[in-house]
Amino acid sequence: MVHESSESSPVPGDIFCDLDARQRGEIERSISYSTYPAGHIFHSPGERSSQIFLLRAGRVLLYKLSSEGRMLRLSMLEPVVLFGEMAMIDQHEHNPFAEAMTDCVVGSVSKSTLSAIIQTYPQVTIRLLELIGHRLHEMQSRLVDIAFKSVPERLASVLLSLGGVPSDQVTAPLSPVIIRYTHQQLAEMVGSYRATITRIIGEFQEDGLIRVEGDVIYLTDLKQLQHLVNKRG
Repeated sequence: MVHESSESSPVPGDIFCDLDARQRGEIERSISYSTYPAGHIFHSPGERSSQIFLLRAGRVLLYKLSSEGRMLRLSMLEPVVLFGEMAMIDQHEHNPFAEAMTDCVVGSVSKSTLSAIIQTYPQVTIRLLELIGHRLHEMQSRLVDIAFKSVPERLASVLLSLGGVPSDQVTAPLSPVIIRYTHQQLAEMVGSYRATITRIIGEFQEDGLIRVEGDVIYLTDLKQLQHLVNKRG
């Protein structure tokens, strides 16, 4: 389950981006990094913790689970980005699940350390607020997709997201975007069933939107996928 693409669009999340090399170096020395395998759960709802996480390499999925075990995908994170930040303001409790989708390099930062960083560098506070706002916007977008978009439209949106391609990007990459996810994983991300996703993937292949070889999905017609995501009515 490795993500490959010719280009990935930056996502708000590097709250230290306004700091210079010396300042970032000081912060890096306060962060303890480890490597985690795909499937590792960094935090789950209601879990009390004083740690916030920094994704340095790999991909992490934020999601919620219903009482029946259905997944609601909230966000797919890529480096460099902070996550688990709600534990700072919600009685030390994490809200969603955070799971490694690939092998990851992730650092842990204590709440007290991050608080000290914020006090020393006020510009980090602005970036943290932007990050929280971005996460809330993503969550609202997911709920809108589930309420108003069809399963094919939601699948197209997820495929573009996994490929790192904005749904409104005008210039397509020169080569097909490649992703590796199982039908079951895609079904969970879309909020549907594996059999439904398998059928729609077959239809996408017939229409030339994608090409599937083994466990690899090639996004071959980004324009049509984007049109499917953005169509109205």
